[in-house]
Amino acid sequence: MSEFTLTRIDRLRYRPTREAEEFLGDLRSSLIPGDKATVARLAIGRSLAEFETGENIQIPDGTEMGNAIEGIHLFGDDADIWACLIAAAAEISPKEPAAFRSLVEAHWNRGALLLKTDYEDVKKSDMDFVIRLAGMLPAGGTIPGDLKVLKEKEGPVLIKFGSESIDPVSGEAVFFTINAPGISPHVAILGKTRSGKTRTGLEIGRQIVGSADLPVLLLDPKGEFVKNGELVSRTEWGGQTLEAFFPGIRPLDVPRMPVPLDFLWRPPEVNETELAQLAIAFQDSFQKCIRVKGDIKLDLLRQTVLTLLQGQRILDNIESLRRPITLEAILHGFTELSEQNGQSVGSIGAKLGAITSLNMFEPKMSPGEFFSGRWVVGFGAATDEPKRLAIFLILDALNSYFMSLGDSRLDQHGNRTLRHMLIIDEAVEILRYRHGALSSLVRKSASKGGIVMLLSQSADDFDQESDDFLEQMGTVGVFALSSSTVKCLDGAFGRKMRIEDFSDRVLSAGTALVKRPGATAQKILAWK
Repeated sequence: MSEFTLTRIDRLRYRPTREAEEFLGDLRSSLIPGDKATVARLAIGRSLAEFETGENIQIPDGTEMGNAIEGIHLFGDDADIWACLIAAAAEISPKEPAAFRSLVEAHWNRGALLLKTDYEDVKKSDMDFVIRLAGMLPAGGTIPGDLKVLKEKEGPVLIKFGSESIDPVSGEAVFFTINAPGISPHVAILGKTRSGKTRTGLEIGRQIVGSADLPVLLLDPKGEFVKNGELVSRTEWGGQTLEAFFPGIRPLDVPRMPVPLDFLWRPPEVNETELAQLAIAFQDSFQKCIRVKGDIKLDLLRQTVLTLLQGQRILDNIESLRRPITLEAILHGFTELSEQNGQSVGSIGAKLGAITSLNMFEPKMSPGEFFSGRWVVGFGAATDEPKRLAIFLILDALNSYFMSLGDSRLDQHGNRTLRHMLIIDEAVEILRYRHGALSSLVRKSASKGGIVMLLSQSADDFDQESDDFLEQMGTVGVFALSSSTVKCLDGAFGRKMRIEDFSDRVLSAGTALVKRPGATAQKILAWK
């Protein structure tokens, strides 16, 4: 008897039948791009999912065979799992390499023929084919997902408001704990151009991220910090870049550089309701991005995304087959579904096609991987609609990921463990659209260990938000403004505010009126 081990399984060469090879090749070109091993594993899995022990699945003698694949490529890193599944399904466990190879090739052929029947039963509709496969997923199964946990920082995080943080009356330094018990860790800083709001926000962010060693995501709608794929050196920082504030931060210049984020990531053990919510969030983000009307076509877009999400669940059960959903796949599915419903793709399809052509996303990283790093995403070279959609999809993914996490821990004194910091410069670019994911992050991410910092020029920018973001910020700092109204600041400061309270005469250069957690508002010299 020859030696039969997993190493031996890896070294064997397995062949599909010619019929199976041809059909799976067609499937690769239309629906499941990738190497031959990907669709081969799908076929084998399809056969095993509908197989009774003892059933005869031998390939008839004389059957024409296709090109062989070596075991190391066919099974990848999961040879042990596949070996167990195939052996367990056999009436008599294989004792020889040749017997095991015969079982693999037989399941490969049988599964391909079953897939072919599935495809023909739905009249070769890619969308209906995906739905059919999704329906075969066993209920209640555990779906492998992104289990990577963000780095956590326990204990109090003590910071200053800006580089100076001095009470101009007493001359004393001002400190406060950003994650103290019972308060919101979120920060909003307002001020007109050249007031120092961005400088102060980045300094506060540097303290938080540095003290807690946190990952950070900085959204840069106007491209102030990134240009031509590189971090921008700023004269006011002595020729330094964002690296001085956030060591290790990496630049992304959209659309010159695609964002490597799986923007439609599915949480572990996802259910139908959560998939529906993901599809609705995409529809909402797309509608807010391009501001189009057409309830029927927008609903077709939602159905397209939901169908793709449902179809991906069957691949989630086999990690090596897990493939993120791309904008190209959404465009293809939307076009096909529109045709099936006798609809043209219209302006929605045209806009989706134009945005897709920019290749803004290349989903290689799960949210756990992406949001565990330090990134600045600049949009200086992007036009308005693609920029908005990219920002919205990034925020959707961050919100979906955060909501999949459990609450972060409290230390013995009640200080909240921190996990991540989101900074949005020129936040008016997002606030004006009342984006659902940003609202959710402001309302709910604090309990998950998230910090949101919003930097904007005017109090008017927050007036359009029904959620009253400023009241949900633990720290609100306001430099001199040029706003037409400051009514939205009343709730944050706990009293009726006047435009005169934020004039250059009242707030000299570098000074802000600051409402800190658990303290009355006071003037603080943030920078000199």
